[in-house]
Amino acid sequence: MAIHQLPPGDVVASLNTSPAGLTGAEAERRLREFGPNRVEEVARKPLSFPLLKEFTPFFSVILWVAAGLAFVAEWSEPGRGAWRRWATRSWR
Repeated sequence: MAIHQLPPGDVVASLNTSPAGLTGAEAERRLREFGPNRVEEVARKPLSFPLLKEFTPFFSVILWVAAGLAFVAEWSEPGRGAWRRWATRSWR
């Protein structure tokens, strides 16, 4: 059973303490066994990493390559690509 579901007396007993708190000897023992009670600071990743991660899956890379090829094709022969046909509706 989870500790938050136990009655208060059972919680105190399961943690080897008393309603008044830990004794000095018990606090010293726990300090030696577990170390100081503090949260360690973890190195954080820059916020740009999750954004860049969205652009690197396989399908995204394929779309980026296709967009680059379309850009090069339009740059090398302007007006000959699909954009012109779509914009002028000459394909109908």
